[in-house]
Amino acid sequence: MAGVGFELKKLFTARTAAGHIKAYSYSAIITAGPFALMTSMVLAVQSLFAYYGIEGEASQVFVASVVYAFVFSQILSAGFIMVLTRYLADSLSLGRFENVTASLFGMGAIITVLGAVAAGIFFWDKPLPLLTKWLGYLFFAELLLAWTESVYLSAVKRYSRLLISYLAGVLVSVFLVWIFLTQTSLQPEQSGLLAMDIGMGLINLLFLLHITSYFGLHKGGQNFAFLPYFERHWRLFLTATCYMLGLFLPNIIIWQGDWGVLVGGTYLYSPIYDVVTFYAFLSILPLMTMFVVTVETNFYERYAHYFAYITQKGNFREIDDARKDLLHTLWFELRHITEFQLVFTLVALAVGNYLLSWSGITYNQVNMYNVLLFGAFFTGLLQLVYILLVYFDYQKSVLSLSAVFFLSNLLLGLWGLYYGGSYSYGFTFFLAAALSFIWAFVKLNHFAQRINYLVFCSQPVFYRSTSGILTRFTLWLYGDKYVNLETARSDNHENKP
Repeated sequence: MAGVGFELKKLFTARTAAGHIKAYSYSAIITAGPFALMTSMVLAVQSLFAYYGIEGEASQVFVASVVYAFVFSQILSAGFIMVLTRYLADSLSLGRFENVTASLFGMGAIITVLGAVAAGIFFWDKPLPLLTKWLGYLFFAELLLAWTESVYLSAVKRYSRLLISYLAGVLVSVFLVWIFLTQTSLQPEQSGLLAMDIGMGLINLLFLLHITSYFGLHKGGQNFAFLPYFERHWRLFLTATCYMLGLFLPNIIIWQGDWGVLVGGTYLYSPIYDVVTFYAFLSILPLMTMFVVTVETNFYERYAHYFAYITQKGNFREIDDARKDLLHTLWFELRHITEFQLVFTLVALAVGNYLLSWSGITYNQVNMYNVLLFGAFFTGLLQLVYILLVYFDYQKSVLSLSAVFFLSNLLLGLWGLYYGGSYSYGFTFFLAAALSFIWAFVKLNHFAQRINYLVFCSQPVFYRSTSGILTRFTLWLYGDKYVNLETARSDNHENKP
């Protein structure tokens, strides 16, 4: 996150308790703030439904529409966002801002069209009213754009304005759903979805204004100059897609079982399992907060020093000292984060057992929550290793992590559905997450032991340009105006003294 690191370093430099508290609070707001505000928006709408006595299918259709939009927008967009992140990193490192905003419009067009096709196929033969379908699709499309914009927002330093944008969208949605429920003849679920659509549209608009004010709107920007990156970095696309599929597969599989509920003849979901899973994953927010602090203040500094010595012709002793410092920091911080999160997981275990039992959830479901807590714990650690290996561009190993996570959730989930029964729900996800983390730890250890070889010798000696259909289309579209950022970056490094 460009900008986050600068602010955190400034706060930690104070070396006071107040400075450290501010730094961790800042990181927590940036990491969990948008999620908390989005969750609050949905809960506030549900509270208004309950206040006006709206229950049964209307409330279920609203919740299911939101759940489906949230889950499948992340699955669909994950691979595109990962590749787009690589393109933006190269653009920003070279200072080529002229195509940044243009690429947002290009990627937005691609992902929106794909979302429209997916939604059209899904809703084609469903019995929901046409207006409800359109409102559900609109929220899905807006989430696709929000996830895409989030890539660009990570490079914008005015985070207070971004959080205010989320807050504005939430408040508008809550106010409008009250208006629609009391002053219009819309069906309750349509009132809720329309209010959410308007609020999410406002968030997207404010995000776009922040992006354009930061990067500008350059004339002649190349909207699709990122397309060749899908051929050069197809592993990143598959990695992100497999990881996101593995994350949501347990829910999707359980929807097909005895706990699945069909709402409006359209949405199949499992309210019990989905809610318990949501509460379990709330427990790893401290881990993500701590990771942002660690990466931006300790790890990245050593990472930058190591590669600076390599690219700026440091001698062997300087490179090896930087390597030792980098690896020491990596393992120390990883152990620190693991211990830190384990404390919060145990607290969530104790508190959750009491609160869930008090709220009327059965004994077996509380036990499932306990198991899911540790499944979330291992998933959070897996994501840490995943991000660290992406930092080093170790794409083959990162793809293997995602593949193991996806396949283990698929196979164990299907076993639980057909043979294990409801008593295995949650436990299969825990096993898949634990096995995947063990594999991730093995790959990270392998990389750490051979980092010099993998950085120096495993890379191709000469750059090989791609010549697939996407590259040819891009060259046809822009001709000589197209700039290959990866070759430009190599030339830039070679020209440095």
